[in-house]
Amino acid sequence: MEMRREIGNRETRGPNVPPYHRDPRYLIAHACFDCCKSWKRSEDRQHHCPECNEPLAMIGRSFRALANRKLDPWEKVRRLWQAGFRFWSYRSYPDAERYPDDVREVDSFIRRNHTHPMRVEV
Repeated sequence: MEMRREIGNRETRGPNVPPYHRDPRYLIAHACFDCCKSWKRSEDRQHHCPECNEPLAMIGRSFRALANRKLDPWEKVRRLWQAGFRFWSYRSYPDAERYPDDVREVDSFIRRNHTHPMRVEV
């Protein structure tokens, strides 16, 4: 077999690797507050929850999935989202105040941060 490879009679094939196509669109975290679950979806259209069929809320690229059995973190995210805060990278805004860790701190955080860079008009 080695001699056949050397003279070119035996073709050695590599693994069959499908081409990797990187889509120019990013996948953005979307969440269903009723089901307390999140999915990565494109931002180009409205998506619905696969479980309850309610519209998904576009949270942002920096959102990390939460445990669906813990309701306090989901309530924190729901309040921030309803107030217009989205989860994007702080890299461009290193001086911006970080989101609160506890649900009890959310209301005071919202009152203090009318001009927060991660806040959008709702």
